[in-house]
Amino acid sequence: AAALVSENKVLCHPSSVDSLSTSAATEDHVSMGGWAARKALRVIEHVEQVLAIELLAACQGIEFLRPLRTTTPLEKVYDLVRSVVRPWIKDRFMAPDIEAAHRLLVEQKVWEVAAPY
Repeated sequence: AAALVSENKVLCHPSSVDSLSTSAATEDHVSMGGWAARKALRVIEHVEQVLAIELLAACQGIEFLRPLRTTTPLEKVYDLVRSVVRPWIKDRFMAPDIEAAHRLLVEQKVWEVAAPY
């Protein structure tokens, strides 16, 4: 998550500073709008991944505090996440878990569970 956030800081550097002269400076202004849009999309994708990682970390934190319970909406979100990602008892490859949590976010399933509250 930290690496994604760090990369976002680089991607948020203004694209306008990358405009450069061509054709002996006789050309029209070269817009970097297309590049800026691609960078913005990449930032959004990174934020989605960071949110998925944070969601998994929050659920694991709840796991550590059991048998205590949290609020009803958070318990519903916890149950949703645990329906696709099992708790970590020992180290394992996390990419499938992150992708499962990411799907819950982009398919708005987390929102659907929390919305009634």
